[in-house]
Amino acid sequence: MSIKRYSPAFPVFIVLAMLVMAIMILLSLHSHITPQKCEASGTPILFIETESGKKIKTKEKYVKAVYSISYGGETLSGKCKIRGRGNTTWKTRELYKKPYLLKLDKAASLLGLPEAEKWVLMANTADKTSLRNAYAYYLANNVWKSGLWTPDAKFLALFVNGRYEGLYALTEKIDIGPNRLSLNTEDGSFLFEVRSQKNKAWNFKSKQDVSFSIRQPENSSKEKFEAQQNFIQQVEDVLFSDDFADKENGWQKYLDAQSFADWYLINEFTKNHDARFQASCYLYYDSNSKKVYMGPIWDFDISCGNINYDGCENPEGFWVKEESQWFKRLFEDPFFANLVKERWNSKRELLRNSSEWIQMSAEEIEGPIMINDSLWKNIGHRQWPHAPGWKKRKTFAAEVNYFSDWVTKRFEWMDKAINESEVQK
Repeated sequence: MSIKRYSPAFPVFIVLAMLVMAIMILLSLHSHITPQKCEASGTPILFIETESGKKIKTKEKYVKAVYSISYGGETLSGKCKIRGRGNTTWKTRELYKKPYLLKLDKAASLLGLPEAEKWVLMANTADKTSLRNAYAYYLANNVWKSGLWTPDAKFLALFVNGRYEGLYALTEKIDIGPNRLSLNTEDGSFLFEVRSQKNKAWNFKSKQDVSFSIRQPENSSKEKFEAQQNFIQQVEDVLFSDDFADKENGWQKYLDAQSFADWYLINEFTKNHDARFQASCYLYYDSNSKKVYMGPIWDFDISCGNINYDGCENPEGFWVKEESQWFKRLFEDPFFANLVKERWNSKRELLRNSSEWIQMSAEEIEGPIMINDSLWKNIGHRQWPHAPGWKKRKTFAAEVNYFSDWVTKRFEWMDKAINESEVQK
């Protein structure tokens, strides 16, 4: 069929031709990034070969596979299953590189991390530095050092069915079990989450309009779920009661004060958008101490200025304290406000210098980041969440400097605000 130059079909033809060309270029990039190139950049490599070469298309269905990974001169391999995971990354059109959930047939230690069956392959697609999640784990594990379990992560290059998929962060999954959260579910302990999306088995909304999901144990009964729901509601009722600040019968009877203070400070310092009790806010009840703990921390890709709405791009101003129902209430008790101030000042020098970790880590992953960007074209290009000034930042170094400078400015503002007792207002 011939197409006239000015026929209505001509623009459609041009668009289709450009789409085909883009696909061909992408496939070419996939094929030209070899394991040898990734090894030369100092990146460990995870190979995934799916059964019959099946594609990983959804978050709902696992695909059977085998894996192989080399670390410290040794190669580990075995059977596994893999599927998509996450919410925003799988729905947002501009985020093409997808995260995955990897489930090994047998628990194993990967890249020196404690052995487990389930692992998250974090794509860090929305973060052009890929460092914001790792920075939050650094703050929890090396600055606050509360002794409570916090996920850790290691960077690797992922190849699926022989194709390079990008730089990923192999991350410990938030789970109850050995080497993760040590909780006795038989005795009543459970893990729950604040999440606006009710796509889990057990969900409810509290009287304060907070959406909760019971995460573990997963194979629960309706009776156990109702008991857990009633307990969480009881805790919230006490928190919002007239005598909530009573040391014996108020919120301190049910909530672990330090874990709430530390979780708050990490999320407020990074101005993590989701931490307003919107999503990925984990809590757990420990039947041994008979208290609710805030954490573990999770999901910081749109923190530290990597966002363009709700004022979270601004290094000044409180966020969690003003937007989260529970934390807003906690700050009405001088005991909690003073605990936050005390915890901040005990860590302020480590926080002041934490931007050095960002620069040091950036130097370590610059090579792998450049390989990743040669495929996904993130740096200098339009990509949600459209952090201010992204058009001018054409290099990885520019993105790292924006991140580091934002953290420095945030520290200066928070240090002054906290020590002027603004947190108590």
